[in-house]
Amino acid sequence: MNTVIHVPHASIEIPSNIRNQFLLADRDLYQEAIESADLYTDTLAKEAWPTAQIICSDVSRLVVDVERYPDDTEELMSEYGRGMIYTSTHLGRPLRRNLSEFEKQDLRKRFYDPHWARLRAAAKDGILIDLHSYPKDPWAIEAYPTAGRPEIDLGTDEKLTPQDWIDRLKTHFENLGYLVGKNTPYAGVIDAGSKYAVMIEIRRDILCTPEEKVQWHKVADALLSMPMPNV
Repeated sequence: MNTVIHVPHASIEIPSNIRNQFLLADRDLYQEAIESADLYTDTLAKEAWPTAQIICSDVSRLVVDVERYPDDTEELMSEYGRGMIYTSTHLGRPLRRNLSEFEKQDLRKRFYDPHWARLRAAAKDGILIDLHSYPKDPWAIEAYPTAGRPEIDLGTDEKLTPQDWIDRLKTHFENLGYLVGKNTPYAGVIDAGSKYAVMIEIRRDILCTPEEKVQWHKVADALLSMPMPNV
């Protein structure tokens, strides 16, 4: 069964032809892209799953967030200015000017829909691992800022994540010394047509960077050896 690793938030790329949508100065916009990104998760995916197909977003989540519902009425984070098209920074400050409906649809057609087409084609009837990192301290725009923030959060769905797989994943990471939570502070996993799926959120202070080799390789090895669903 094919395994697909989804890496939606590693990029910091903001195309120059939409730069005028953003209110921040260049340096501040760059810093916001860095802070909002799950940096190095694309590198981590390649190291941990060398034979899997990896689907990454080509642009920063500040451009479009491919993990959000495109309809703001269905997306909780749109209340915080972080729906499919962000209007607020991670501190809750204005990020973007008001966009016309044409501009919004253009963003969706250029970046969101093609990403999902690639993801669905790759994940169909396979195993999907949705890979993220997150900060130790909550951002101002988080929906559940008081939720637990374990070192590894397993995001699950009752239809896509069998309980025995959840149990084996939790035991695996705990045996390696990690504090593991389920659906906290972020819950669920995207449905891209896979047969099985789990979201893995790694707290950034225990992931670190590829230069911090001991912690980095410990996480990568933990992912490389993690149990897969019984198929």
